[in-house]
Amino acid sequence: MEPLRKDLILKGAQIYLRPICAADTDRVVRWRNDKNVVKNFIYRIPLSKEAHLDWLKNKVEQGFVHQFVICENVNDMPLGSIYLQNFEAEHKKAEEGIFLGEEAYGKGIGTEAAKLMLKYAFDQLCLHKVVARVLAYNQASVRMHEKAGYVQEAYFRQELFLDGKYEDLIFFGAINPFDK
Repeated sequence: MEPLRKDLILKGAQIYLRPICAADTDRVVRWRNDKNVVKNFIYRIPLSKEAHLDWLKNKVEQGFVHQFVICENVNDMPLGSIYLQNFEAEHKKAEEGIFLGEEAYGKGIGTEAAKLMLKYAFDQLCLHKVVARVLAYNQASVRMHEKAGYVQEAYFRQELFLDGKYEDLIFFGAINPFDK
């Protein structure tokens, strides 16, 4: 996959998505290490500034990940991040991930960001399918993905061992309606 264009802006009603950059590092590290984000992530190892900069250099800048920062339209305040990763060119699919700062909870920000990301994935990247993995207890993320147009495709009981116990995992998928 080609790297994300640095000038690409995806505009929505209350937010826009802009490409992530090194200047976002401190904010992203703070969000990703917040206990409310960590408890809903499969990957639980604390994120360091160095690890994030390595991610930018070796994943984002190389085109293996297309990552955006979610910003409010009215004041440009960053609210979270959304990305596509694990691209499979042969199958025209990728996996979506999202995390929000606490100031964005319960405002429809995640749903709008997920819809913008699907539009980008289907219209600009010409993907056939976008998948997402959600911990079953994270009902806010379950609702967000459903509202954004994802469909539950699988429910895996006791799929992951996290924080000393087994957790259920839901696989969601969204298929490009214009790709036959």
